[in-house]
Amino acid sequence: MIHTNKEKAYMIFLEKSVLLSKKEYSHWREIQYEYYETFKTSLAPMTCEEMISFYESDYGCDDTTWPFTKEQIRNFFRGDHIILESPVNE
Repeated sequence: MIHTNKEKAYMIFLEKSVLLSKKEYSHWREIQYEYYETFKTSLAPMTCEEMISFYESDYGCDDTTWPFTKEQIRNFFRGDHIILESPVNE
């Protein structure tokens, strides 16, 4: 059984995509092991609003330049999906 957290999600950076994951991990190395072939880094779990603030700080207020729009992030937190994936723009 996969344990999930509806309140917070990890941001996982892979070589060709960014993931948001509600899956609970006890250590970042579990994430690295799960995605070992393409893992780059991950960020500690964030709430929906923390994640939006992170993107605003790093990418600016225009969410069309983000890996996920504000609406996609909010819908992900409201919904039942465990993973949301966005391809990296090259």
